[in-house]
Amino acid sequence: MATPAPHRHRQWLLLATLFLGVPVLSATGVLYAYGLLPAHMPRPEAPFGYAGYARALRHVKPDGDVDISALGHQRAELDAFVRSLASSSPRSHPERFAQSEDALAYWLNAYTALLLQAVVDGYPELESVNAPWAGSFFWGRSWPVGGQRLTLWALEHRILLREFADPRIHLALFRGTRGGPALEGVPFEPDFLDAQLNDATRRFMGDKRHVRMEGTTVHLAQVFKTHQEDFLAALPEGRRGNVLQFVWAFLPDTCTERYGCDTRSDLDRACGPSLDRCQVAYLPEDGTLPDAAVPPPR
Repeated sequence: MATPAPHRHRQWLLLATLFLGVPVLSATGVLYAYGLLPAHMPRPEAPFGYAGYARALRHVKPDGDVDISALGHQRAELDAFVRSLASSSPRSHPERFAQSEDALAYWLNAYTALLLQAVVDGYPELESVNAPWAGSFFWGRSWPVGGQRLTLWALEHRILLREFADPRIHLALFRGTRGGPALEGVPFEPDFLDAQLNDATRRFMGDKRHVRMEGTTVHLAQVFKTHQEDFLAALPEGRRGNVLQFVWAFLPDTCTERYGCDTRSDLDRACGPSLDRCQVAYLPEDGTLPDAAVPPPR
C-alpha cells in the first residue's frame, strides 16, 4: 500500500482537527455565554459590603444620568467593588446571603457595577451600549463572580430573571441607556429592597418616555412587550389579565412630582374599569448612553 504524501497527510490531519474541534469550540462558547465556566476565587481584600460602591455612585445625577468622565477619573472604589465580587457571591457563599433579599440585592448591584465598569472602560468612544461595534466589547465581556465567569447576559437571564420571579426587576435594572430604567445614586440594600423596587417601578411608570396616554391609546415602553409574560404572571388573573393592570398599580395618584404625568384616574377614564377599552402601542427606545455631559435629545 502506497504511503500518502507528507503534504496530503498534513492536510487530512488539519481537516480532522478542525472538524473535531467544532463541537469543542461550540460547547465552550455556550458555557462561556451562559456563565457556566469556573473562575479563580481570590481571598477577599476586605469584608464584603456596599459602602465603597455607594461612594462610586455619587457620580449619578438626580435625573439618572451619570458623570461618566468623573467616574472614570475616580474609579478606584468602583474597581474595588468589582474585585470584591470575585471573592463572594450567593452561589459561592450562600450562608452570607441567607435571605432572598440579600441575594437579589447582591445580583442587582453586581450587574450595575459590572455594566458601569464596561461603560467607563469604553468611554468616550462608547456612545451606546447597543452600537454595532460595542457588541463583542460590551456584551461579550465576562468577569469572575464568586468562582464563575459571568457575562452580563448570563447574570441577567440565568440568574436575575430565572431565580427571582419579580417583574419589577425589568423596571429597576439599569441597562446603560436613557430609554431604560434610570440609575439611582444608592445601592440596592436588602433591608429596603422591596421599597426600592417599588420606588423604581413608580418612577419608570411616571416617565412619559415609558408610559404615555393619547386618547384611548396607551403608549408603553418596549419592555412591556418583550417581557409581557412576566408582568402578566404577577397579576391575579395571570395570562388572562391585561398588562395595563400592572401599569395601573404603579401609576401615580397625582402629578405633584412630575407635571403632566398620567395618573390612575386618567387610565380609568380612558380605558374603563376593566382597562379593556384602550389599545396598546409600543414606544421606540432611546438607546443612547445616559451621559451627563451630553444633553438628552428633545
